[in-house]
Amino acid sequence: MQQTPVVVITGSASGIGYGLAQAFAARGCSVMLSDLPGERLVAAASRLGMPQLVASQPCDVGQREQLQKLWDATVARFGRVDLWLNNAGVGPPVIRLDAVPPDWIDRALDVNLKGLMHGTRVALAGMLRQGGGAIYNTVGFGYDGRKQKDLTVYGTTKVAARYFSESTAKELGDCPVRVNWLNPGFVLTPMTIEENRRIRERIGEARWQKIRWVMNAIADSPEAATPWLVEQILQGKGPIDRLPPGVFLRRLLLSLLTRPDPLSLHGL
Repeated sequence: MQQTPVVVITGSASGIGYGLAQAFAARGCSVMLSDLPGERLVAAASRLGMPQLVASQPCDVGQREQLQKLWDATVARFGRVDLWLNNAGVGPPVIRLDAVPPDWIDRALDVNLKGLMHGTRVALAGMLRQGGGAIYNTVGFGYDGRKQKDLTVYGTTKVAARYFSESTAKELGDCPVRVNWLNPGFVLTPMTIEENRRIRERIGEARWQKIRWVMNAIADSPEAATPWLVEQILQGKGPIDRLPPGVFLRRLLLSLLTRPDPLSLHGL
C-alpha cells in the first residue's frame, strides 16, 4: 500500500474500534470514525483530535443506506477508501436461548451479521471501482467452533461472520479487493466489562472465582491489542488472530507464574 491509507472503522466511538482508530491515526493514516449518532461519536472524534487525519460519520450498520452514506462521506473527505473494517457489534445477554429477548436476536443479526454483509458489499463495490482495497470483518467468541453456555446467539453470528469472510474471499479469487477476518481476542472494553459484571451476578461468587483466572490470563486492554492488530493489517496479513489456540495455552501457563489481574482494574 504505497499511499498513506484511508481507513473506515464501524463501531469506533469506543472499545476496540476506538483503539484501532487511535493506532491508525498515530501511524499517519486518515481515519473515518463511525458509530451510532450521538454524543459518544462526537466525543470520540474530539478525543482523537488531529482533524487533518480524523473525521466522523454517524452510521447504524443495521441500515443499508447509512453504510452507503458512510462510504460516500469518506470519499468526499479523503478521496478514497483503502481499508474498511466492519467492527460494529452488539454484545450478548449471557442467558439461555429461551430467555433471550426476541428484539435482541433481531438486533444481533442486524448488526453482527447483516451489517457486516451489507458493509462488505458497499466497500467491495466502491473498491472495485477505485481499483483495489481490503476489507476486514471482526469475529469473536464462537468463530473457531467452540461453544459456551448461554452464548448461542452471539456465537452463531461470529462463526457466520468468519464463514462469510472466507467464502467471499474464495468467490473473489484473483481480485484487487481482499476480504479477511480478524479476531482481537478477549479485550476489556466497556461492552465486555459489562457482560462479565452480569455473568458474575448471575453465576455467583464461587463459580466466578473459578473462571476468573482464565479471563485474567487471556485479557488484553485495547491499548495492548489494537496497535498489534493495526500493524498486521498494514502489512496486508489475514486472517488475523490475536488469540489462536497456541497463544491461548501459552498465556494460561504463563499466568501460573505471573498472576496477571487486569480484571481488578474494572472492579471484577
